[in-house]
Amino acid sequence: MRILLVHNFYQWAGGEDQVFAAEGELLERHGHTVSRYSVHNEQVARLGTVDLARKTLWNSSIHEEIRAACREHAPQIVHFHNTFPLVSPAGYYAARKEGAAVVQTLHNYRLICPGATLYRSGAICEQCVGRSFAWPGVVHGCYRDSRSATAGAAVLAAGHRLAGTWNRAVDRYIAPSEFLRQKYIEGGFHPEKVVHKPNFVPADPGVGEHRGGYGLYVGRLAEEKGIRLLLRACAEAKTKVPLKMVGDGPLASLP
Repeated sequence: MRILLVHNFYQWAGGEDQVFAAEGELLERHGHTVSRYSVHNEQVARLGTVDLARKTLWNSSIHEEIRAACREHAPQIVHFHNTFPLVSPAGYYAARKEGAAVVQTLHNYRLICPGATLYRSGAICEQCVGRSFAWPGVVHGCYRDSRSATAGAAVLAAGHRLAGTWNRAVDRYIAPSEFLRQKYIEGGFHPEKVVHKPNFVPADPGVGEHRGGYGLYVGRLAEEKGIRLLLRACAEAKTKVPLKMVGDGPLASLP
């Protein structure tokens, strides 16, 4: 098959970026023709607040660029990973206009939670799941600790829910876990459109010999990952085991 992969890279590299790369390589190894379209959030710093809000809701220039990519590569499927904030849902409509099926991997909860994590103030929070507008998230400033930024994410989700984008413009959603799939169904997504496909390890390293004598964390260094809890558990453990951490993020400066 001919497949176009679309991804909006974050300012900090993370798991979504790795999945985007790994799935593309896996598809190519199995004989599929894969092309790629991507943008990077480093562009956000050059945009004003109003311009960024407009592009988050509908980015007309990227709409045309994806249409052009489809005409060049003639994909049968356009598979979106992250579209926030620069690609925007306009990418879905661009792919459909060129006759391609649209697939979106749900790497987080952004379409049902403006903070994208179902996590707030150190605890699980599902107050916005299923609401037509995520006003609790706006009140608490769940995205980047900013009410205005959270309002932008909430307007994106609510506006495209009202327009029918989530259930009309996307043919299939891929959920990496059954838990995530069920949360999206609770949030109003059609069950038959959301399928469960776990993430994978590109090359099986086999069973280790456990000779390292240390614990290992690999991932983004962010509050919702439980970094502080992990550090506290290591400090309070009766048997002291060194901990090595691989990653970057907002908590990288923690001692």
